[in-house]
Formats: sequence, structure tokens, C-alpha cells
Amino acid sequence: MKSAFTVAVLLLLIVVTAMQLVVIRHETRQRFVQLQELAAARDRYNEEWGRLLLEQATWGTHGRVEQMARSELGMTVPQPAKIRQIR
Repeated sequence: MKSAFTVAVLLLLIVVTAMQLVVIRHETRQRFVQLQELAAARDRYNEEWGRLLLEQATWGTHGRVEQMARSELGMTVPQPAKIRQIR
């Protein structure tokens, strides 16, 4: 009688452990998929960041700034006679 009870308890523990193993493996797979999605998003953001840095460098060149100052603001380089140095 006592051995039958022990066998039943052990069998129950084995079933519970197996169920926990299945649940944990399922959660692990879900988290791995989520990790892969986040890594892909990170890569896309890094690519976009690189493009934005390149665009910023292009828009901020001295030639571009000078061109915008001349065309949109009507600025010109002053004549040497109009330049004064303050000490």
C-alpha cells in the first residue's frame, strides 16, 4: 500500500515536471523570437542613424552653408575696405 502511494506521488511529480519543461521551452522560444525581432529593429535603427549622420554632414558643409547664405539671405563677402579689426 505504501509503495503504491509512493509510486503514484513520483509519477505525479514526473508529470508536473514534464509539464513545466514544456511551458519553459515554449516561453524560451517566444523570447528568442522576440529577441530576434528586437535585434532586427536595432539594425534598422542603426542603418537609419548612419543615413541621418551622412545627411547632416552633407547639409552642414561650408559650401552648402555659404550657398544658402548667398541665395536665401542675400549675404555677400564684404569688400576688404569695409572690414575692420577690433582689438
